[in-house]
This record gives sequence, structure tokens and C-alpha cells, in this order.
Amino acid sequence: MLHHLLDALGEVREGHPDLPITLWVGMQYGPGENEEALRRLRRLVALAPAERDFVTIGMALPGPGKLRTVSTVLGLSANAGHVGWIWTDDDIRFGPGCLVRLVSRFRERGYRGTVGAHSVALPAGTPASRTMERVAEVTAPPRACPAAACLIVAPDVLGTGIPARRLTDDGYVVFELIAPGAADPLHDLEVLPGARISFYRVGRTHDTFQRLRRSLHSHVTCVADYPWPTSRIYLRQILFHGLWPLASWDNSRGPVHGARRWMVKSLHFAWFCRVTVTLMARGAVGRPLRHVAWGDEGGFRSPGTREPVGGGSPDR
Repeated sequence: MLHHLLDALGEVREGHPDLPITLWVGMQYGPGENEEALRRLRRLVALAPAERDFVTIGMALPGPGKLRTVSTVLGLSANAGHVGWIWTDDDIRFGPGCLVRLVSRFRERGYRGTVGAHSVALPAGTPASRTMERVAEVTAPPRACPAAACLIVAPDVLGTGIPARRLTDDGYVVFELIAPGAADPLHDLEVLPGARISFYRVGRTHDTFQRLRRSLHSHVTCVADYPWPTSRIYLRQILFHGLWPLASWDNSRGPVHGARRWMVKSLHFAWFCRVTVTLMARGAVGRPLRHVAWGDEGGFRSPGTREPVGGGSPDR
């Protein structure tokens, strides 16, 4: 995966030779794995060829937690003068010219907001994966938002770190960039169709439910923490678009598709309300939720690998 990433960054170097590139590699590790994590990290950093003129920095952090890894990097680089951050995970595959297209468009925008890649989810062949594929076909909003699997974002959006309460990095970016008073409140959130990535959907039912649950906790927390005009746009135009009367009815693909969307979004809204009530009750009795599992560790596959990958999980 790192070779694949370096090839994509090589395209950025060729397209923008005046732009300095720093590659940050974060290696997370479990109990007793610190030496193994450092060994892997040194091996990965050594793969970056000096002739490509990349500054490569690696760090190992105990325990899982992508937000903690990202926030650590942001804190360490606060005075580095970066003009943009590209975030990407180790379980995706870049399409031709993906990163250089993102960088070009970001520079055209004046290094503002965020530009994300168009994500293509590949089915894993399991019932859970096939079900989520059908659900995604019905519930996709009319306007996609950048996903943290591959996006470029302005440093002023991130500050020196993402609060742990946010749970998801792309959710944080989306809420920070919604502009309620603008003619187009989502104008700083762009997905570039020509920049494509692919990844395998989660294949296991238990893992799928854990990830959906975490996403709901992220939605609820962000909606509660941000001003109502911002949260209202997110609920109506993104999360529950098509769920009349909460949001506008979606008849863009015909009444049957609109009805299917309404049914799925109704279930989604019911789950959202349940999570909201549960968190409010826990807060009222002084027992806040302090940890939300993201999903099963290991076992993921990248379109660029033949076998499942386990062990330490690098986030870049």
C-alpha cells in the first residue's frame, strides 16, 4: 500500500514540482507490540525513496484511534507551514491521477475548504456487504460529501486537532465547513468525480453494525454540539434527505425509489433517535459514554492486496 501511495504522490510531484511534500505515517500498536510497531515503521519509512524529494516522518502510538493519531500529527506540525492536508487510509486503492487531480483542484480553489475523491465501494461477497450495497444505492444523497478515506483539506479547518467527541474525522470536516448563511451552504465541500478511489465494503455483519452505530453516535454528537442552523442543514440536506416531512421528498429517480428511500431513512431516523435518547439519559444520570468501538480489528482487504491484512494498522 505504501508503494501504491508513493506512486500516487509521484504523480503529484510531477504535476506540481514547486509544491513541497511531507509524508506522515502513523503506526498504531497494541499491548506489548511497541518494538514490532517501531520495526515496521522504520521499514515503511525506509521505503520512501530520497530521489522523490519527500520528507517522510513516522510515529508509533499505543492503542487504536485514528483521531488521536491525526491530532498528534496536527499538533506536531502546527508550525510547519503546510498549505493542505491529504488524508488517506491503508485499505483503499487510488485511481489513475487521483491525488494529483485533488491537489490541482485544491490549488484552483485557493487552498480553501476540502476536496474529496469519488469513492467506489466494492462488494465483499457476504450477505452484509451485499445488503449495504443495496442500501447505499437507495440512500445516497443528491450531493456527496468528501470522505476521510481520501480528501485534501485546508489546515485552518483542522486547527491543532480534532476533539475526541467527534468520533469521525470526515464528520468533523463536514460540520466545520457547512456555511448556513451562504447561497450554497455546502460550497466548501467538493467531491471531484475524476479523482476516484476504491475499497471493499465491510463483509461481516457484526462489524457492519458496529460501524453504523459509531457513525450514529458521531451524527448525534455533532448535531448537539454545533449551532442549530448548521445542524439543520446537515440533517435536511445530507443525513435525512428524502425523509419527508423532516426533509424534502426525493422524487429525482421516480416515486418508487423515493418511497424506498423514505422507508430506509425512517429506520435510520428511528435508530438515530434511540441513540440520542440513550446518550441524554446517560448524561442525566452522570454515566456518559466514554468509548465507542469503531469495528473489528484487522481482517480488512485493500483492492491492492490478495489476502486480509492484520497486525499493526497504519493511518496516513
